[in-house]
Amino acid sequence: MRSKISFAWSVVIISITGVICSWIIISFPAPSSNDQIVAPIANIIVPKQVIAELPARLIIPAIHINAFIEYVGLTSSGAMAVPQGPNDVAWFDLGPRPGSSGSAVIAGHEGWKDNIPAVFDSLHQLKAGDLIYIEDQKGATSTFVVQKTEIYDQNGNSSTVFNSTDGLAHLNLITCEGVWNATEQSYSNRIVVFTDKEN
Repeated sequence: MRSKISFAWSVVIISITGVICSWIIISFPAPSSNDQIVAPIANIIVPKQVIAELPARLIIPAIHINAFIEYVGLTSSGAMAVPQGPNDVAWFDLGPRPGSSGSAVIAGHEGWKDNIPAVFDSLHQLKAGDLIYIEDQKGATSTFVVQKTEIYDQNGNSSTVFNSTDGLAHLNLITCEGVWNATEQSYSNRIVVFTDKEN
């Protein structure tokens, strides 16, 4: 995420403002903060279940990621907030915890001002079958398997990113890509990597 991208997902038809691009995505408030992801909070489905422990680290060996997980909710404009810097990722804590039934969402920046590397610069390189690990606050690890990667227009319908009804545990990773619009402070597209919890 460029340190300031407006990762805006429209609250009902989530304008999937991706997880973090140079200048910070999704209106996520990055170091300079106007970035955020608008999430359809009213429509998020959280089934009754045993709640997983709080996540602590995101580990993706295939693209050399071992990142601290921040917890974020919504900004005052109703968008999903983003990590404060280029190295951490942000879990949307108004949705399911990674490992619980439903779609947990984690966003991270892609790119950063002054060409500083960001955590999700290589997210687009993940392929089906790659493994992703979430380490919780007690040190236990849950494994997720990449199913697919999809690219959304910033105004596209991304309801499946935050919602699922199959009773399974999913982890979806988001970041930005495409053309930077300085006026809207947003990239044109969002990359979403969909994963399922390994049984």
